Amino acid sequence: MNKFEGLNREHKFDVSQQEEEICPSQPELKKQDDSIEQEQLPTRNPYEKTPEELGRIEEIQRQIHEKVRPSLPQEQPILQNPTEIEIIDGQAYRVEYVPKEKIYPAYGYGGGKRAFVRQDLSSRVKNFVKAHELYHCRDRATWGGQLGRELRANMVPGLKDPLGLLATVWRTITSVDRVKFYLKRIKEGR
Repeated sequence: MNKFEGLNREHKFDVSQQEEEICPSQPELKKQDDSIEQEQLPTRNPYEKTPEELGRIEEIQRQIHEKVRPSLPQEQPILQNPTEIEIIDGQAYRVEYVPKEKIYPAYGYGGGKRAFVRQDLSSRVKNFVKAHELYHCRDRATWGGQLGRELRANMVPGLKDPLGLLATVWRTITSVDRVKFYLKRIKEGR
């Protein structure tokens, strides 16, 4: 007696439908020469796609791309600023050349292991500003406060590159925005 037959009598269930729902259908068994063999199913790797399936997948991807792409914001190319690594006394410092708009009216700034220098400066001024900012990265002296820091960062590189110092000073004193920038920093005590 099958376990569903008792239920069928008591609860009037249709056993044949329940068995089909519970148990998936099995391939038919054939009897050949007094032995039972399972019917041979076509052998196909389920992970391999037929050319028709691949074509359909590509079509669906194209349709999704056409529907989704217009709703996405336009991608802006990520431009990386030119960067170089300077090794000074066995320490690596990263120098990044940034657009004028990023740090104007400053020519550069530095601290820790990084320095930033404006891209639009002449090569002579740019090299001096780089040396100036790298000096700030290495300066551990505290005498003179902020004024002392700026004097040291100008004098030490200025002794090595006096023309760079003069070009930078000339560019600064002929720029109204730079003069205002320094007056503001002095007033704030920076």
